[in-house]
Amino acid sequence: MVEETVLDAVNAALGEQISPTTETPEPETPEEETVEGETPEGEGDEPEGDEPEGDEPEGDEPEGETGPNGERERNADGTWKKAEAAKVDKDGKPIVEPKKADPVNDPIPKDVKKETQDRIRSLIDTTKTVTAERDQIQQNFDYMVKGVQSTGATPAQYGETLNWLALFNSNDPVSQGKALELVESVAERLSTLLGRERTVGDPLAAHADLKDAVTKGQITPQYAKEIARTRNGQTFRTELTTNASNAEQQRQAAETELNTARSDLSALEQTLIASDPSYAAKKAILVPALKPVFASIPPSQWKQKFMEAYRNIKVNAPAAKPKGIPANQPLRAGRQPAGGQTRAPSNMLEAINGALGSMGK
Repeated sequence: MVEETVLDAVNAALGEQISPTTETPEPETPEEETVEGETPEGEGDEPEGDEPEGDEPEGDEPEGETGPNGERERNADGTWKKAEAAKVDKDGKPIVEPKKADPVNDPIPKDVKKETQDRIRSLIDTTKTVTAERDQIQQNFDYMVKGVQSTGATPAQYGETLNWLALFNSNDPVSQGKALELVESVAERLSTLLGRERTVGDPLAAHADLKDAVTKGQITPQYAKEIARTRNGQTFRTELTTNASNAEQQRQAAETELNTARSDLSALEQTLIASDPSYAAKKAILVPALKPVFASIPPSQWKQKFMEAYRNIKVNAPAAKPKGIPANQPLRAGRQPAGGQTRAPSNMLEAINGALGSMGK
């Protein structure tokens, strides 16, 4: 006997219930006795209605078979799934879906006027800038939300935390007292949850002189703790005042640095305008290129970076302006995307500020 293979088992499992061309077998009948030499009725004769010669039941096809439409999947009842018909036009030709236009990344048609091309480029640049800012804001928002979610805090707990921070950072003693009550309540709940007794910090821990005085009996423990609490409060208030003063000094230093950088750029531009006829063309190239650089360095380095880039840029000398054309004629590309007419930047500082957006405000 030939050993049954896995493929045979699969085909047997699919069997005739899957093959749509296999006939349902007739119920078995008791065997009749036959006389030796006689052939039972029907044996040796070709059965009528069987499949044509050379055709095999579909259940016997090898694994990975394909159906009449080229597909490889069956329906739940075992029949072949029909392949989706390709879309065709009235002449029977396949319909090719047009590629969706990408107004931001698709090339600008060459037959468009230069003024229109400039306006399109301005709109594209604005769109990319706004999209990048939107994505950055969304990313920061996601980081914040996911950071809160990772703590397992509920909205009520998060609101309670924000409320405590507002009370704690307030200069109002009443509000700070409420902050203490809130944190005491949280500590009490946590100690209850853990089944542990709350421990309160020893106010004398940082005051060796008071501990020594209590040991020698010079003052009572209660009085020593009162003195310690007063000292600790003064120390903490001094730390808060120092931190606030340092933050204000840093803010003022940053503002001074920014104002100095603006003044230096304005003075530098006046010098370059007087000495370089190609300065305007160079500035038009440098300002957009330096935008990411200026955004990542302190304002005190703006002048140096601008000069480094300025020395390395080469442009053709500007053509002589025809007579009769005003020197301050506005360009169409200088318009805002919304269609409003605004004047072009009058100096390098305005151009850089425009390129950096809200930086320095």
